[in-house]
Amino acid sequence: MAKIKDILSLIRKIAPEDKTDPDFSDNVGLLVGSEEGETKDVLCCLDCTPKVIRQASAIGAKLILSHHPIIFRSVQSVTDKDLTGRTIIEALKSGISIYSAHTNLDFCDGGINDFVANRLCLDCIEPMKTSDGVKIGRIGELKEPVSLKKLGQMAAKAFDDDFVFISGDEDRIIKRVAVINGGAGDADYVHDAIALWADCYVSGDFRHHVLLNALENGISILGISHGLSERKYIPELCSILNRLSKTDGIDANFIAAKEIILQRGVK
Repeated sequence: MAKIKDILSLIRKIAPEDKTDPDFSDNVGLLVGSEEGETKDVLCCLDCTPKVIRQASAIGAKLILSHHPIIFRSVQSVTDKDLTGRTIIEALKSGISIYSAHTNLDFCDGGINDFVANRLCLDCIEPMKTSDGVKIGRIGELKEPVSLKKLGQMAAKAFDDDFVFISGDEDRIIKRVAVINGGAGDADYVHDAIALWADCYVSGDFRHHVLLNALENGISILGISHGLSERKYIPELCSILNRLSKTDGIDANFIAAKEIILQRGVK
């Protein structure tokens, strides 16, 4: 058994809570429950839902580590009338604490941005920009230049994503790629990628006018489903934390929750 506060210290070591996007009002840290108490198992997930709470209860885990915050914006009430309220109530009833590592885990060294960049076979990887000590996004060079269409196929395979899309000339040869995992399909990030001479910008949740603006400015877009660019990192996170826990003498076992897949492609 390990003390929950020691486990949280381990998590904070790899993804410090102050290393979050300074331009993004994020909610990271312990969001439900207490740092007191002990647990042997820690369930790691992309999204914490009542189903994940039940998975944690079934294995006796008293701590859940989620990527997306269960409480994202201001909460006026906690009732069983909505998903957030039901999840919080079920966690408290089960004596389970919920910790969120969101953009601090995206942008930390070895975090999700680096993971996505590596799965896209990028080399010479650097931050897209640094703000208040936070390395936001990544940019690198493909080890072998490929067409935009081929890069899209590579991404679909790397992230098991049937919803990958490309915007731009599919035959254009892509060498320099900028990436921010999750839902960073904002015009400002596209402009950052353009300023760094990227041939292609990779992220998710693009709006129509952003795609039009990208085409006008000569940069190709590759869109990956928000959750699928992050989901595959969860087992990787478990491996990292299991390795570090042994080094630090923390008797805890990090387990990836069973996947909750929001969407599938229709073959």
